[in-house]
Amino acid sequence: MTKLFISIIICLSFYLFIKQDGLLDYYKGYNNYLILEEKQSKLNQELTKIIDENRLLKNNNRYIEKTAREEYFFIYPNEIIISLD
Repeated sequence: MTKLFISIIICLSFYLFIKQDGLLDYYKGYNNYLILEEKQSKLNQELTKIIDENRLLKNNNRYIEKTAREEYFFIYPNEIIISLD
């Protein structure tokens, strides 16, 4: 009787781990889910940052000037750039 019980438990555990949609597949799927949630969180933060920058570029003239000078090296006419590198 105990051998039968042990063999049933072993067969059941093999079935749960090996079958399609078993515990191993669930574990892999859950890990993929967590990775995708983390990526989504990072992308949402990046989107928020881009939306804020877009709003500033549309409405704030000083921010537009700052961005143009720092990223695109724009200068006013007759202005001299002094580099201390």
